Amino acid sequence: MGRGKKIFHELNIDELPFEINSSNLNDFGQDASKDLQSIFFGIESSSLKWCMSTVKKAKVFTLIFQANENGLAIYKEEIAKKLPEYSYKTIATIVDEGVEKGYYLPLEPYTNNAVKDKKIKNIRPSEEIVTAFLNWNIKRITTVSKMIKKYSK
Repeated sequence: MGRGKKIFHELNIDELPFEINSSNLNDFGQDASKDLQSIFFGIESSSLKWCMSTVKKAKVFTLIFQANENGLAIYKEEIAKKLPEYSYKTIATIVDEGVEKGYYLPLEPYTNNAVKDKKIKNIRPSEEIVTAFLNWNIKRITTVSKMIKKYSK
């Protein structure tokens, strides 16, 4: 069995919303690679570039973003608990730098789940970064939609 067929047999192709086979696997690989490249190069906002510049920062950002979208309070200690692979000091440094740059804001959550301890600051993403993140995802969805149409023929 050749290399391409070995790779093809290991893929979870049943999860795709379209069909590929061993003869168009290379085309699919090229398209997937171009898509990934456009994802990385498609980050145009300097604030989003900073938030996605490392895996650590991206994980912190997604927790802050998700908490914001759900109207929940999130703070450094909570982020550190949810990311046990990183130290509290690492999380605090990322959050503090993001606040200093204006990418994260110490604001109240928009629901009544506010943290009562005034020393603990709830962290929310800035409006600029929310807009940049959503626009980036709209582009990603459009690109994937085109790929689905291409392979669904």
